[in-house]
Amino acid sequence: MPDQNIAGGAGIRTERVQVTLSDIERVGPGTLNGRYMRRFWHPVFHAADLEVGHVKPIRILGEDFVVYRGESGKPQVTGPRCPHRNMSLVPSWIEGDTIRCFYHGWRFDPSGQCVEQPAEKNAFCDKIRIPSYPTREYLGLIFAYLGEGEPPEFPRYPAFEGEDVVTHTDSYTRACGFFNNMENAGDLSHIAFAHRDAAVSWDEMTDGPKLSPVESDWGVEAHAVRPSGRRNIHQIGFPNVYHTRGVPDDVAVPYREFIGWWVPHDDDRHTQFTVVVKSKADAEQLEAYHKRRNEMYARHDIDREALAKDILAGRKRLQDVDPSRVHMIFLQDDIAQAGVGPIAGRPRENLGRGDAVVILYRRIWMRELAKFANGEPVKDWRYDPAVIKVHADFR
Repeated sequence: MPDQNIAGGAGIRTERVQVTLSDIERVGPGTLNGRYMRRFWHPVFHAADLEVGHVKPIRILGEDFVVYRGESGKPQVTGPRCPHRNMSLVPSWIEGDTIRCFYHGWRFDPSGQCVEQPAEKNAFCDKIRIPSYPTREYLGLIFAYLGEGEPPEFPRYPAFEGEDVVTHTDSYTRACGFFNNMENAGDLSHIAFAHRDAAVSWDEMTDGPKLSPVESDWGVEAHAVRPSGRRNIHQIGFPNVYHTRGVPDDVAVPYREFIGWWVPHDDDRHTQFTVVVKSKADAEQLEAYHKRRNEMYARHDIDREALAKDILAGRKRLQDVDPSRVHMIFLQDDIAQAGVGPIAGRPRENLGRGDAVVILYRRIWMRELAKFANGEPVKDWRYDPAVIKVHADFR
């Protein structure tokens, strides 16, 4: 909500903008958090799914865009419609690195500038532009900066880009707000229950982790030490990034080191764009690993989202699901994260020791959004690979 000027006996006083947790979930254009999150680079599409000469529709932060790959191989994100008659640009032609509207042939260069109007004989090309956004391809993903002005420095993650590593994407879309997934990432105690059938689960009563989260230069560094001596360190970066060694989903791999971005499509839907790292040194094991994963995904013929809705509605039971036909870890998190619902609609929560990361992360979000809302300097979040470390003792 905007500042309010209140007339008083001594003059005009400006009230401080108050921020609520539900402000975090609202990400559309013009919303407080929508404006804040547009200050950062976000992945918006998988590079492998965008062929040269193709155009794809995308929806990010409550707004529609298109992404295309020019003949040079470079991707570009632009506004979704031609300004002539507001025709969708999805069925456009790609010529060089320009995009030509299907309807009347207006053509735009990667900067968004109109360079051709066939029926108008280019009479007012110089006055016509479409929105165009800084676009980068990195780690198998296409990133875009959707904010105003010059973009910030593009962040890099050396652990995932060295010559001695191989990466692959392992993303998914979930029917709930992105912040539910962020909070779940810092909630280790849910593993003992939501993922109780996983081989790496534990008895929370006897071996539950003690959480020690601290604010870092990147976000939150969360330490967890269990009575058995096993420990985990994971990193949650601002505003929506996660670097961790996660729960293993393969018999021969002790953990999955990955970096993920929780990118909202709308207030109630997001994708976790995930990049998983595997070492080139294990080429034979890597080939077998991918073979097993491909075979596993080929057996997944159940609609996870529909199944999660049925389970939450009481029409089906998780215990009756065939684990070979769906990614069980993803499904279990679908149920948990959709099951708590949006923050704005929840009854009062009762947080405890297992919520230490959640509590700290909410506090930081509220602080930064309040500063942003009131025109104060916000923290400059930085990923320093020399400092940002992850660890996991799952097996």
